[in-house]
Amino acid sequence: MISIEQVACFTSVYELKSYSAASQRLGKARSTVRERINALEDMMGVELFSIEGKKAIPSNVAHRLYPRARLLARQSLEFENIALSAYQGELNNITAYHDSSIPSKLLLGIEADIKSLHPTIIINWLQRDRNHCLQQIEAGEALFAVMPGMGNLHPSAGIGNINLGSFPLSIFTSVHSAIPDEPISIAELATFRQLIAENDITNELRHTKLSCEFEVVTSQNLLVDKLKVDGWTVCSPDNMKQHITSGDIREIELEEAPRMVRQDCILFYNMSSKASQQESRILDVVARVAKKLNL
Repeated sequence: MISIEQVACFTSVYELKSYSAASQRLGKARSTVRERINALEDMMGVELFSIEGKKAIPSNVAHRLYPRARLLARQSLEFENIALSAYQGELNNITAYHDSSIPSKLLLGIEADIKSLHPTIIINWLQRDRNHCLQQIEAGEALFAVMPGMGNLHPSAGIGNINLGSFPLSIFTSVHSAIPDEPISIAELATFRQLIAENDITNELRHTKLSCEFEVVTSQNLLVDKLKVDGWTVCSPDNMKQHITSGDIREIELEEAPRMVRQDCILFYNMSSKASQQESRILDVVARVAKKLNL
């Protein structure tokens, strides 16, 4: 009978094209990984990988097996994460990650509803880039992350996701900007300096680097202060509302596009959270708040 361990070894060797790299990923000796693959090959009577230099090249049979093997490996890891976490107690401190583009209204709504269920709970909101967030969630260092979507919703077998909908993005500049206060073309806008949040660059969001001249800023407060002096930026209207009300910032309208575009919003979480009633309720709260805000 084929074991889950054999499936995991096969999947890792296939993805990494290397027995050594697969052994490092799995935390097993290279000889152990090789033995599991050899046992599979002996059982099936076919070769799964051939060695060319330092690479393990998959055979046609391996190509056919991989999609099902990957699914089995993912389900096995999800089961293991949930089973090993079933004994966890109640949380009194949460770390949650978010991207700079996520509307503050959504994050504050999530916090308010979580604290209505658990009044004494502490919530730490940390702004990080997408890859760092996913690594920390998989390592169990954070409960969840609210991040813009980028197409690949299954970065790891141990991470689950919920599509929260989408939120609007608009283009803003200073009320004193030389950018015309009327609909302009993207080509014309691209001749003015663009200010870009570092997270947006790191996450490769589609609205970054639209201009031939741009500056990257980590601090959102500094970005807004720079915007009041010169340049333009793309962000959530919710995060610019107070600056528009104060008369410092105005919205730019493009000729080629609607007044606002929308960005997908995804909740990422560790699959082990499903074993905890409290953590499951908190994840449900996040999805419910997004729905209430019509994301």
